[in-house]
Parts: sequence; C-alpha cells; structure tokens
Amino acid sequence: MKTKGLSVDVYRYGTYDCTNNGISAKQDNLILVDTEGPFIGDETNSVKLVKRNFGWGDYVHAEPIQQPEGMVGPMFGGNFIYSSDSRFPAKYPIPIHDRFETQEMYDALSI
Repeated sequence: MKTKGLSVDVYRYGTYDCTNNGISAKQDNLILVDTEGPFIGDETNSVKLVKRNFGWGDYVHAEPIQQPEGMVGPMFGGNFIYSSDSRFPAKYPIPIHDRFETQEMYDALSI
C-alpha cells in the first residue's frame, strides 16, 4: 500500500536499539502520513500520528501504519521524529512508539 506524506528525520541515541527492531531502528528517514507532503512511502517506512488524552493533557506520538499481530505494543523505543518543514505538526520532536514484544517477553520485562 502506497502512502503520501511528509519526510521526517529519525533521531536516536548512538547505535543502541531499544525498539526491538522497530521501524526506526535502521532508517534515518520515515514518511509521516496524514500530513500534507509530496513524499511517497509504504508499510515499511511510514508512521501515523496518534493523539491520546490522559487526565493531565494530550499526548502525541507516532506509530507504524503496519503493526504485527499477536504482539504487545506499540511502546516507546527511545527514538523520535522531527522535521524543520513548516507542515510538521509540532514544534518539538515526537516520540515513535515502534517497539513490539511477545506476551512472554512483555511479562518477563514487566516485573
């Protein structure tokens, strides 16, 4: 499936990967869909914005448009997206929730 959106940069700390091989683990650029932009992407390099309201306010993050079935997640893996393009929907880097775990892994790490 082809998508259209804005090209965004991935910001990560060094060579560490806390995403468990998430979409941002090895890519330096992603396509932010549902944002006006001329760039073409697909399931392997596109993320969407998700807005949630908690009692203390709104929280915005990005998630892969294609997510594995039968896995727990998505969770924050430590990476962010950002673009200096004026169409970018925030004035700050947005966290990427692209970490997925098996239920067994989730249970073992949630002690």
